Amino acid sequence: MLNFRSACGRSLLVAMAGAALLVGLVACSADGDPAPSLSQPEQAGQSLTNEYITLLAQKDLSGLQSFLSDGFMIQRADGSFATKTDYLTNIPSIGQFTIANVSAKQAGDTLVVRWFLTVDEVINGQSFASTPAPRLSTFVWTDGEWRLLSHANFNAPATSPPAAPTQ
Repeated sequence: MLNFRSACGRSLLVAMAGAALLVGLVACSADGDPAPSLSQPEQAGQSLTNEYITLLAQKDLSGLQSFLSDGFMIQRADGSFATKTDYLTNIPSIGQFTIANVSAKQAGDTLVVRWFLTVDEVINGQSFASTPAPRLSTFVWTDGEWRLLSHANFNAPATSPPAAPTQ
């Protein structure tokens, strides 16, 4: 004898499992093709870091909005941090800059770039040292483009010169 309640339950369970599988397949294919396998990740890293700092220097909020991943987060040596929304409402002031010593490693859809930046910058009203300082950026391949997912700025705030001794 067929139990109507268990048959309905099984049908519902099968339908829910099928719907979950369909949602998973759609989500997996939504991002499109996988990231290209980079033969020279340093060149890609140089280009991406240059694009990022240029967008900042030009205060191009529209460009930054699309360049930064929705999950973007930044951490700074002074302890401050920001999410994408917070960052875009208070971007730093960037002067002339030089990018050097770029090294990069790709792992699938992720590109991690270590680099040095020499720049005059003001962050949250505070001037930062203009000597070369390390940065660490993580890019993720999304919708056919590299997007900046996370960034670490190891530059320390500028210190005032010591006061002259009094005699």
